[in-house]
This record gives sequence, structure tokens and C-alpha cells, in this order.
Amino acid sequence: MGVDELDPAVVQAVAAYLRAADRLLPGRVVACAIAGSIALRAYRPGRSDIDLLVVLGGGAIRRRDMRRLRRLHRSQLPRIAARVVRGHGLSATCNASFVHVSELTRPVRAIRPIASHVGERFAVSEAFDVNPVVWRELVDGGVVLRGGPIAGWGLDPEPAALQAWCRENLEGYWRAQRDALAARRLPMSTATLEWCVLGPARLDATLVTHRILSKDQAGVVALARFPEAAGVVDVALAHLRDEPLPSEPPRAQWRDRTIALMTAILDAAGGPVRRGAAS
Repeated sequence: MGVDELDPAVVQAVAAYLRAADRLLPGRVVACAIAGSIALRAYRPGRSDIDLLVVLGGGAIRRRDMRRLRRLHRSQLPRIAARVVRGHGLSATCNASFVHVSELTRPVRAIRPIASHVGERFAVSEAFDVNPVVWRELVDGGVVLRGGPIAGWGLDPEPAALQAWCRENLEGYWRAQRDALAARRLPMSTATLEWCVLGPARLDATLVTHRILSKDQAGVVALARFPEAAGVVDVALAHLRDEPLPSEPPRAQWRDRTIALMTAILDAAGGPVRRGAAS
């Protein structure tokens, strides 16, 4: 995919973001590419975020540079507020991971990120998206906004570590999310159901297929691998696709059925891979 194929809202968002970056950090942004749903050809206008890898050149990042990165993060607020007023929600928000060019060719798990921002959160010296899954997205389908072809960036997604990373993420993050969900008593929102169903399902699908799949594709794999969870997977896919929600299962059962699916995925990741018709 080239820049000329991007959704107009994405083009507007990334152009504004890079203009702000060049104003705040002149000459420092030497490369930039889009990962996530756009790299997977699964971007949904009005719903999806924009996930960026921003490569910084020049000398060491100092305190004043970090302040400017924070200002870059906040520079999006007027544009996002205008989109909210027009009924577009928080979509087309740029999330970014900042990496120094001197780190770019290191194995992805050895890279020391400069900073990152996702939604309203800005983090120093950490970036979740600097991981084998996102690096694989970039290598296979990243859209370059600045810099040469991505094949020449020297990215090392550590393919041999992909499966282990997925299992670690399931065990380290999603098990805690499952337990927190079980402890809650408030009704479960559709957005939470989608997140808790399709997030683990994507990792499970990678363990089975050895490919990085979109949420939609991972949902299809989950339907084949965990047919007993078809009801909540159907609800999650309907919400993702902005389609009418199925009447079954009833909302009162969403939490228990979602927890059951998350548990099944965690159990499958801990032992031999459980294969279904879609694997």
C-alpha cells in the first residue's frame, strides 16, 4: 500500500503530525512508517487509530527534546476535538513509538525506545509497540511516510521469538485482564467485550497460523478453534464491523462467556497448540 491509497482522514492526520514534529524537532524525524490496522489492510474509517514508528536522528535525546515530544503528542488535541464534534469520535488518533536511528537495526526486543504515546498516555523510555508482532507488521506491510523503502531499514522482528512473545503477552497481560474482568460487577460494555475477545484471539491466531492477522481475521479463526464461544465472538465481530449485534447470547451472559473464552485461549497457549478448521 502506498500513501496515495490511504484514507483521506489518515493522510490529513499524519501530515499534520509530521508538520508538528518538524516544527518542534527540526531535522530530527528521519523516518516514519505506519503499522497496525493500516499495515494489515484492516483500517476502519471512523474507528481505527493510526500506529506510527517514528525514527529520530541526531544526538542524544535530552530533557528539552522529551518536552518537545510531549508537546508533539498534545499537538493532536485540536484536530481530534474537531473530529469528535463532527461525530467521528477519537478515530484517526496518531499513536507513536519513538526509536533512535542508531537502535533501528537491533533485534526488536533489544531496542531501547525513547518514548511513546497511546491515546492520552505518554511514556518515557518504553514503547509496547516495539515488539516482534508490530515489527513483522512493518516488514510485511508497513506504509512509509518518510525515509526509503522499509526493506532497507534493517528491521529485525526476531521471527524465532514471535511465538514466545505471544505466549508471554497472553500470560503477562491477558491473564490479569481476565482476572480483573471476573472481579467486576458492573454490566459489560460492547467495547470491553470486543477488546477482551479479539485481543487474545489475535495472539492465539498467530500461535496457530504463524501470521499476524487483523482482529476480523482472528475472530474468524476463533470461531473455528473455539466453537463453544461463537456467541461472544459474533458479538465482538459485529461491534468491530459496526453491524447490528446478534440477539444471542443475552447481555447478562457476556461476561461469563468472555471469561470462558479467555480462559480457553490461555489454556491453549500453555500447552500443545489446539487446531481447528481454520488453522
